[in-house]
Amino acid sequence: MKIFDLLPSPNRLRRSRTLRIGVLTIALLAVAFASSALANSALGRVDAQIGPFDTTVSVRPDLDGGTKVGLSPLGNVYFDSHNGPLGVTVGLNTVNPQQAEILVNDPNGLNNVSDDIAGEVKQAVMSAAFTALAASLAVGLVLGGILFRRNSRALVTGLLATALTGASLLNATSSLRPESIAEPGFDGVLVYAPGVVGDVESIPDNYDKQLDNLQKFVTNISGLYSAATRLPSEGIDDDSIRVLHVSDLHLNPLAWELISTIVDQFGIDVVADTGDISDYGSQQEAEFYTEQVTDVDAPYLWVKGNHDSTTTQAIMERYDNVTVLDDDITEVAGLTFAGAADPRFTPDKSAQPSDEYAKQMLLESSQRLRNLIDADGEVDVAMVHEPAMAPPLAGSTPLVLAGHTHRRSVEDLGENTTLMICGSTGAAGLRNWESDEPMNMELDVLYFNPDSQGLRAYDSISVSARDQTDISLNRTVIPDDEQPEGAEPPAEEESSND
Repeated sequence: MKIFDLLPSPNRLRRSRTLRIGVLTIALLAVAFASSALANSALGRVDAQIGPFDTTVSVRPDLDGGTKVGLSPLGNVYFDSHNGPLGVTVGLNTVNPQQAEILVNDPNGLNNVSDDIAGEVKQAVMSAAFTALAASLAVGLVLGGILFRRNSRALVTGLLATALTGASLLNATSSLRPESIAEPGFDGVLVYAPGVVGDVESIPDNYDKQLDNLQKFVTNISGLYSAATRLPSEGIDDDSIRVLHVSDLHLNPLAWELISTIVDQFGIDVVADTGDISDYGSQQEAEFYTEQVTDVDAPYLWVKGNHDSTTTQAIMERYDNVTVLDDDITEVAGLTFAGAADPRFTPDKSAQPSDEYAKQMLLESSQRLRNLIDADGEVDVAMVHEPAMAPPLAGSTPLVLAGHTHRRSVEDLGENTTLMICGSTGAAGLRNWESDEPMNMELDVLYFNPDSQGLRAYDSISVSARDQTDISLNRTVIPDDEQPEGAEPPAEEESSND
């Protein structure tokens, strides 16, 4: 055998070289693609002032493209503004109240706030795009250097990543649809308030109309934020203890978003939930639905309702921010709360206990709570689910919170005790969609004097469900002669509707 027979043939060498080049090319493209995606996901963002808003504008990987305006924690507004594979996200961080007032109340307010809001949007998006390009180059160089360990290949990776991002941005620009501002989509609580961008009769066909729609969107968003941040500060001292009363969520997922919104906007110190968080009390319901309570950024007090089972209660007890009151007393945020579970479990309407037996169960449970409060000496708020449990508590506490009826009301129980019944925060859940008369999602913000622990005022909040589009906030101020001893009287009554 000759020595030349041991050497690979020229054809084999060419095939081997071609294979290596192919593998290297695929590897370079894969790392470049990953670099581009990583850069756009993590680094392609800038902070920008757009009208009255402090925003964060970012470029993100999204095969569908489009623009998402995040109104955390209200939800998101979507515009089909361009094709993928990159989308644009605009996060509204804060709103300037003075500029928002000018924008909403002055017909020329937009010009006073910003001479060129369209230019501000364009500048912010361009800055985010340039940031994404620079980030793609930097990430490509770093990843290429780490993986290939050659400067030349790291440079190729960086340039390829930049080219991929640039091509994606060019595709977005070429497919831009300015008219999409007239056809938004919604999620979160904003599903129930599409009027936030105004009524659009027809798709605009020129730049001036595009700008008008952009102005309308910014103006109405400003009004929504202004109302939410303005109302609670009028007539209420900053040191007030703020309690959010909710009830009868009945598995409505939007209830959690609404609760989180109010907790954040109104500076809530504690949430008081008077039961019926579920419909049938099953373990599947409880495990799937109740875990969202952990997203509520406040201590959460809860009493069992007649639709909640002992399984529901056991699962609620797992969460760190939840305190279950079952013949218990606890102090939270400077107030002392007592609560008792509804002794019934009656999710099946066809299998109800007799009226006399049900009344006896409720009376015995209420009396146990009364004895507990009397032994403790002083309780600021009592929590029950069924309003029929409230009368025996008269004289033992100044305020009893309840739910169950799905109808908001305030009653005087005598002996200086008030019963406040919350409507259904979940708008009765899925059954609401079967009704000819849809309910609103209702909840109440209660303001307490931190010195006397007396109720100063309360805001009744209703958010329309289904096809309605209004949000109402109505304030009731406790009259001076009904204020507990040592309480400072609040200011006049105020109401706001949006």
